[in-house]
Amino acid sequence: MPIDGLRHRTVKNVSFIGLSQILMLGASLLTAAVLARLLTLADFGIVSIGMVFISLCTTIYDFGVLSALIQRDTKIEESIGTAITIRWIIASIALVIMVTFSPFLADFYGQPGLAIVLVVLSANLFIQLISFSSLVLLTRGLKFRQLAFCNVAQSLALAGVSITLAYQGFSYWSIIYGSLIGSAVYVLSLRYFENTVVRPSLDKSIAKELLGFGAHLLMVGIMGFVIFNVDQLLVGKILGLAVLGVYYMAVRFGRTLGQQITGVVNTVLFPTMARIKDSTHRLMLGYTQSLRMISIITVPVSVGLAALSPMFVHVVLGDKWSAAAFPIAVLSMQGLLNAVITPAGNVLIAIGKPHYMSVQTTMQAVLLMVGIYPVAVAYGINGVSVLTTMISLGVFIYFLIVFTRVFESGIAEIASPVLPPVASGLVTFVVLMFASSKLDGSWLSLLGLAAAGLGIYIMCLHVVSRGRDVRDFLGLIRASLTRESGQ
Repeated sequence: MPIDGLRHRTVKNVSFIGLSQILMLGASLLTAAVLARLLTLADFGIVSIGMVFISLCTTIYDFGVLSALIQRDTKIEESIGTAITIRWIIASIALVIMVTFSPFLADFYGQPGLAIVLVVLSANLFIQLISFSSLVLLTRGLKFRQLAFCNVAQSLALAGVSITLAYQGFSYWSIIYGSLIGSAVYVLSLRYFENTVVRPSLDKSIAKELLGFGAHLLMVGIMGFVIFNVDQLLVGKILGLAVLGVYYMAVRFGRTLGQQITGVVNTVLFPTMARIKDSTHRLMLGYTQSLRMISIITVPVSVGLAALSPMFVHVVLGDKWSAAAFPIAVLSMQGLLNAVITPAGNVLIAIGKPHYMSVQTTMQAVLLMVGIYPVAVAYGINGVSVLTTMISLGVFIYFLIVFTRVFESGIAEIASPVLPPVASGLVTFVVLMFASSKLDGSWLSLLGLAAAGLGIYIMCLHVVSRGRDVRDFLGLIRASLTRESGQ
């Protein structure tokens, strides 16, 4: 593919993120705003623990097999069939482990209802198996418009079911059942777009290749699990489930955008990078273009949420969540950092240099596990949010240094795509902080400041980038609304 075509295809695919994230973030905002008034702080604490352990099961269940299938060039159908068999085996083992150990986890956190929650959530592993072949084929075909639609459909289904059941008095079960229905809708959506049936099979040589490739990624995935979840596990034990509920809400909003972009960018960028891994110049071009678009999308939301977090909590969540204001402000910056960090991992895996990621994830996990306990005891969830964000900043700097070697380029050239959005974001942050201190906490004030902040950001971005970033971003939004030929 020519370089200009690569630039257009990669950035266009990443532009789908922005459109899908608007809908997904809106669904998340609506769900949290309603549930925050219907459920207790401890309800959210139980949900947090349940989701964290299911996340661990999902990490092990994946085993890096999806990434291995994306890279394969031969025996695709046989490989998918073997991968399905591997996933059935791992899912079954995970269910047995969850049933066995869930009572002990419930006792550890002092919440008997947690045991059945963990077992019920395990059903998600088997639901996802139904559409695994569809996910692989859509990803290999770079059908990111369809994948974005599936993600949005899942979010909307989860929101609708959770809110309906919460009004009926289902407490934390409203979110649990919403998660299951959301997964089912996601599976049906994938099957709608790609209905090729691949039956389970087992080719020992292919299985060996898939597991060999995935073993290293599994370790990276487990380290990633620790990085993103050890804070919630320890906060729940040290400070209690009610405090964990507050921290969970802060994580949900503070990290939401970064995590959502991370998931979709992994889908978009890894197969693209895998196809051009032999060209350093093209890799750098794809990486920097993706970094630029991610920054343009993420910065205004992150800095806006950070500046308006006290008003946001008061208006959207309610005063009982006031303790979440500071963590939301700090973690929104971490969400931004996580979003711009994501492309680095995709490039390193695609070019066969995952050892840089192993060093990063190991050091990050160690720092978190060593630092969170004393920080949580001394400074509570405010201190934990600052600690995790500072570590993420260190990771971003680390990857910038790594890419000076990979691309044989200077830090300034690699980081330059994010400078216009960041500079524009800083101006927006200062203006919003000042303005919010002068206005009352109402929906009208919040919406007005959000709109004003977006306008300020766009104007600053236009000036700093000399119109390029705004022009390209708006052009990509228009282009993404028009179906590409053959897609």
